[in-house]
Amino acid sequence: MKVGFVSLGCSKNLIDTEMCIGLFKRNDFSVVSKPEEADIIVVNTCGFIESAKEEAINTLLEMAEYKNNGKCKFLIAMGCLVKRYKEELTASIPEVDLFISIDEYDRIWKKISELVGAKKKSSFCNLDYLDRTITTGKKSAYLKIAERL
Repeated sequence: MKVGFVSLGCSKNLIDTEMCIGLFKRNDFSVVSKPEEADIIVVNTCGFIESAKEEAINTLLEMAEYKNNGKCKFLIAMGCLVKRYKEELTASIPEVDLFISIDEYDRIWKKISELVGAKKKSSFCNLDYLDRTITTGKKSAYLKIAERL
């Protein structure tokens, strides 16, 4: 299966997205850059300011169109917006198959694999700072020095 990612918000979110990319790769998924090619689309959301919330909701709705009209079978939302508004999002965007809050990242692969029917390929199936796919080029990468609680 092919998976595509959209990362919104701060550099901490980008790091979480990079670790999620690594997790999918570790479990034999192909990563694509075009959402129209993806069987699974993962949107990492931000929800701390109103404009970020609006961008995240609009992006989820835009990606939902690929599910309605394209190849995409599963739409996953993760991140800060999900943490703050999970119930409202679940009720208002039924096209999203799975909402993963930041406080559920320790169970992220369990939730994803149950949704998509993936078999466990790796003995370690959590987000891993050392096994992430850097998306900022060869000369720079973000480093997380604090974790949100």
